[in-house]
Amino acid sequence: MACADERLLVSRALDPSQGTRTTPRDMVDLLRLIWTDQAGPAAACERVRAVMARQLARHRIASGFRLPVRVAAKSGSLVGVIRNEIGVISFPDGRRYAAAVFTRSRPGSDDAAISRAIGTVAARAVAALQETGA
Repeated sequence: MACADERLLVSRALDPSQGTRTTPRDMVDLLRLIWTDQAGPAAACERVRAVMARQLARHRIASGFRLPVRVAAKSGSLVGVIRNEIGVISFPDGRRYAAAVFTRSRPGSDDAAISRAIGTVAARAVAALQETGA
């Protein structure tokens, strides 16, 4: 099994130079464009926001926040090694924060712990932005 895990870690699927890729910054920029109707037609942006708001998985970014804070998010995973999530965190007073947390781990890592860490990191980043008045 260890040999298969090592081959997985060097596979083309996990090599950013071999396929499509993005960065957390790019994803936050995309979220800003979607939330301001600049990524495409307003109706299309609204549809994306609505779909993201209905995400059933609440174990990543959303785990770092409690009601009445709302989180609209989209998760992405690849073969138990990549666990990413992007989302917009909306507060009742109208403040919104876009977040993108990208992770990479070894095969067999504790998925639940990594998912919780994604929520913790997002919550800490938003708290830091709030402290600076952003």
